[in-house]
Amino acid sequence: MIGCLSLGRETFDVNFANEKIGLVEQRLKKLSYNIIFFEKLITNDVISEEALSFFKQKKCKKYLIIQSTFTDSKFIKKFTKVFKKPIFFISFKEKRTGGRLRLNSLCGVNLGLHSLIKNKIYSDFVIFDKEVNYFNKKIVEFINNKDNLDKSYLKKIENSGKNFKQITYSNPKIALVGKRPDGFDTCDYEVSELKNKLHTNVSKISLKKLFKISSKIEKNEIINTKKNIGKNFKDLKNLNQIEVEKSISLFHGLEKIQKKEKFDAFAVRCWPEMFTEYGCASCAPMAMMNEKKISSACEADVLGSLSCNILNQLNNKPSLLVDIVDLDIKDNTAVFWHCGLAPISMAEKNKANVTVHSNRRKPLLHDFALKPGKITIFRVSKSENKLKFFIARGEIIKRKKSFSGTSGVVSLGKDTNKKIKKIFLSGLEHHLAFTYGNIFKDIQNLGTKLQIPTYTI
Repeated sequence: MIGCLSLGRETFDVNFANEKIGLVEQRLKKLSYNIIFFEKLITNDVISEEALSFFKQKKCKKYLIIQSTFTDSKFIKKFTKVFKKPIFFISFKEKRTGGRLRLNSLCGVNLGLHSLIKNKIYSDFVIFDKEVNYFNKKIVEFINNKDNLDKSYLKKIENSGKNFKQITYSNPKIALVGKRPDGFDTCDYEVSELKNKLHTNVSKISLKKLFKISSKIEKNEIINTKKNIGKNFKDLKNLNQIEVEKSISLFHGLEKIQKKEKFDAFAVRCWPEMFTEYGCASCAPMAMMNEKKISSACEADVLGSLSCNILNQLNNKPSLLVDIVDLDIKDNTAVFWHCGLAPISMAEKNKANVTVHSNRRKPLLHDFALKPGKITIFRVSKSENKLKFFIARGEIIKRKKSFSGTSGVVSLGKDTNKKIKKIFLSGLEHHLAFTYGNIFKDIQNLGTKLQIPTYTI
């Protein structure tokens, strides 16, 4: 017997997710295997306990996990510890409409795989789309085959003495504002490793302190910044101005903290309290800090923020932390996206807008397609619980905006699909950093200097 269950989060488009789940279940039933379905969408702790109780009464040898939207890894970690059986993720493809990213399902798989692989649980996934034969093949392979997954997806780079050059690296000072959300193992870090291997110090600041400082910003300062922003974003006036000004006050709050404490980067808990307690989004404020090359990572991702800071140091250009949210095999491209965090210099001239958060419906977010150009992709990673550098070369292609917020269509050269899959199956985090230009060799040399193993795909 094969068990099947579905994961979702209510801030995404749950109705759309349920439609997709129905289509998957229809296709699975046609395969004529003995598949038993837990019919409720698991969106909270109560339903998750029901699912655990349901499957404790069954004798399933394997499990299919329908990742209908983005979710954290809290439930899937608990589920695999209870049942200790092979699992296989099913993700959904979304049309690149330029509008709301309704599900963000693929990124949920990314986050789940990272957490499981940290615990030596290896899995695989397939993206549900119109290609029936490939989907059926992958499901049947999972059901019939034993665990024969290749567990070495990344290639280690050895730096020879001939290629080495000295790299200047200033010891970063990072502000951690709040704590990472539950179930986001991707945002974990070890203090001793940061100090001893990366020469990085982390100072903790409460969200309440940021809110207090931001709430005391002078009205005139906020109005002046709003006028300056309005020169680049003509649609700013169409948004709720009270919420816009709250968002701008967060920028000045971060700015004040940075100047006083001489921070080089921020890792910020950006939800839900920014919306539920302070009343706005922190995306554009963090994008504005990114423009100043004070890297600002969302979801309190310290190693993500450090990744951006290293790119800033080596390239002297802004960097950005992104999710991989879509993969198109036929087009040989992926989509890098984040809510609205990209600095304005990453947009083509006169093509940047602002908007509200796609799920929380509050401003302020940047809204544009990332400009075309060669990029260097990087992550200070703890995949498999081992500190490493990951680097890759890529290119952002000139395309229309894929989803609301800031997004870019990316090619990693030949076999982009296979390369992205290797990233996921290697257990890399759901946030990758990038900057424009080619500094692949510089990062490689920094890894040699710091004695941190460096990998690529």
